[in-house]
Amino acid sequence: MVSRERMRRGGRSERIRRQVAQACIDLLTEGDVELRPADVAERSRVSRATIYRWWPTRAALLEEALAEHTGHRLDPPDSGDWESDVRALVRQLADFFSDPVEVAQNAIMAGGRHPDYDHAVLRHYAPLFDAWRNVVERARARGELHDGVDADTVILTLVAPLLMVPLLFHRAPTESEVERLAGLLVAATVAR
Repeated sequence: MVSRERMRRGGRSERIRRQVAQACIDLLTEGDVELRPADVAERSRVSRATIYRWWPTRAALLEEALAEHTGHRLDPPDSGDWESDVRALVRQLADFFSDPVEVAQNAIMAGGRHPDYDHAVLRHYAPLFDAWRNVVERARARGELHDGVDADTVILTLVAPLLMVPLLFHRAPTESEVERLAGLLVAATVAR
């Protein structure tokens, strides 16, 4: 994969990186998890030689696509208040999981036919899940949560409906659903 340190912001290598990442995202959105260099080259209008040189493996292409797709869109909130953080995180994730690219990627994973792809995606998302767990742990450290609150349970409870509504019902969660989910999480976790 091309070193981000070697890239000049706004330079040719950055432009090429974005073209290749977008081509990979487009292919993934169409359900193509193979990310063949010839297909990526054609879609991105970047030479195969450049693709092979900068992204020598399919895993490197996938990593680039995932980095471009998630970017800073999933930086967790840190307002210093549990209820505010939950509400902000629920809104952020509702928007993200409704993105057509994310819906397509989740559909690929739900099919269970591409274990290497699934593993790569889960590896990419591991630091994001850690960051979301930290939101819970910060609230615990501030004394805002009751003792029985488990960060993993909170994250799974938060993510599951926001991921499933777009995937199964082919729509974004409504504002009312988002608010009710946030309210449910706050009510179930806040120290009384």
